[in-house]
Amino acid sequence: MLNNDIIKNIFHSKINGSFLIKIKNQVIKKLGPELLKIFPFSLNESQLVTGVNWTPEYDICRMIIGVHRHHSIFLTKEEIRNNQRDPEYQNQVINEVLEKVRLHQHANAFFHKSQIICGDEFLYFPVPYELFALCNRFFGVFAQSTVHPYSYFPVIMRSAISILLLLENNLLNDAYPLCRGMIELYIRSLIMIKHPKALESYEQFRQFEIEQSCCSQKYPDAFLELYERRKLPSAKSKVNYLHYGWLDNIDAYNITTQGRYSLYGIIEHLQSLSDNEMVESLDTLEFFYKECHGFVHGSVVCATYPLLPYFEINEMLYHVVRNVFVQFHRDIQKEISPEDKELLQCLDRDFEKLHMQYGKRTTDNFELYYEVWK
Repeated sequence: MLNNDIIKNIFHSKINGSFLIKIKNQVIKKLGPELLKIFPFSLNESQLVTGVNWTPEYDICRMIIGVHRHHSIFLTKEEIRNNQRDPEYQNQVINEVLEKVRLHQHANAFFHKSQIICGDEFLYFPVPYELFALCNRFFGVFAQSTVHPYSYFPVIMRSAISILLLLENNLLNDAYPLCRGMIELYIRSLIMIKHPKALESYEQFRQFEIEQSCCSQKYPDAFLELYERRKLPSAKSKVNYLHYGWLDNIDAYNITTQGRYSLYGIIEHLQSLSDNEMVESLDTLEFFYKECHGFVHGSVVCATYPLLPYFEINEMLYHVVRNVFVQFHRDIQKEISPEDKELLQCLDRDFEKLHMQYGKRTTDNFELYYEVWK
């Protein structure tokens, strides 16, 4: 009883205390002996020295709040109260929290106990929580694989983890430049998967970039020779050619507009080769890639409503992280494990709701969200 009173006090500004305790008790009851496997209560020597240990009740409560807040976005106080009283909704929250608890070793075992910038604990919301777990699972599979057909996937996934850690600490604006870089590398990766012979040329131009930007700040002679023989002479920008001149080594790349040497040219090319689902994903990433410009160049200093970057960052991460995870398994010809298939299904389900909520974004709805949780 004392624990419950302390928990209510700790989380009083984030959730109804009685609802929290009721769900927490049911989650622990359903876990039974499994709780001891997920949250070991014995301390090893390292934990005795560092003081690192997990308190299951506290962490389960953070998961409950994340799931409940996820389902409560843009609802009125009355709608939220009705949900809290509804046994069907209570069971839904219990079951979804159980999913998250069982991902503990891949997700919140790595989270911090407090935030740098206080606010919503977005990393405990279902979509970013599952994205973090998926990144972690990727590195587990990558470490066990003896075949690494494409070396940039780990770089993309490391960027995704960095973005999620910024989200954890409400450093939301700082995530956009990383998102832009992640998208750019991901799109480049897609065309090199389609045209693997371009990888050698890509590495050559990457060395040109390093030499130009980090060393002499002059264009290398070898680069200038290639520039003079470029396939689209009307494209005059040396900078654009430095970044994307390697595309000239892809015979099937037939973009003849001024966007040939740009990410947009690659997207146009990929869309011509893709099915409708992939075209939609590329459209989404192109839209958000443009959205990131204001943050990268300092035009946008901060977002009025933190919930908006929460939506946008997760939209970007979902279309990159999920696709990289699936593509990597395809490339190494490894079946996705049943546990990871279940994780992907949970992610798809929760992202569908997030995407639906993002479609309802208005100033009035954002004001409602922050009024409800005052």
